[in-house]
Amino acid sequence: MSPRELPLLLVRHAVAEDSHVLGDEARALTSEGRAAFRHHARRLARLTPLTGIVTSPLVRAVQTAELMAEAFGLSSVEVHPALVPGRGAHKRILKLARQLGPGHALVGHNPSLERAALLALQGEELPDKLRKGTALALKPLADGGFTLTWWGSPGRPIRRPGDRC
Repeated sequence: MSPRELPLLLVRHAVAEDSHVLGDEARALTSEGRAAFRHHARRLARLTPLTGIVTSPLVRAVQTAELMAEAFGLSSVEVHPALVPGRGAHKRILKLARQLGPGHALVGHNPSLERAALLALQGEELPDKLRKGTALALKPLADGGFTLTWWGSPGRPIRRPGDRC
């Protein structure tokens, strides 16, 4: 598969602790969230290769990205401030997605990740809410937008546009 044929993945972090004594940034994945996402990441790795993984610096996102790297056989992940949640994050995420292009996974948070996906899809609706651990596979279009090729969440089947419920 050539790099241009690879999707760009937008991935919401896996299930994390509700709170942490050091604050939101320090919330880690739960053991159940880690196990479910590890299985999910292996399934994703059978669908497509990746050339890189970029993540938010928040602990739960970094841990999710590391599980992906393990499943995809990548030696490292890159932390990037564009994936920090907050005002305008969806625009920063889409800009980063266009810069990196196909073959990369961006691991982040809601609602900014879901808003970035909607912006990338240029009015195309998301088929489902972006549950924790969900990966959206986007294919770049010539006009700078993207189209959704498949999506999957831990414990749920991989779906493609047009699949019946």
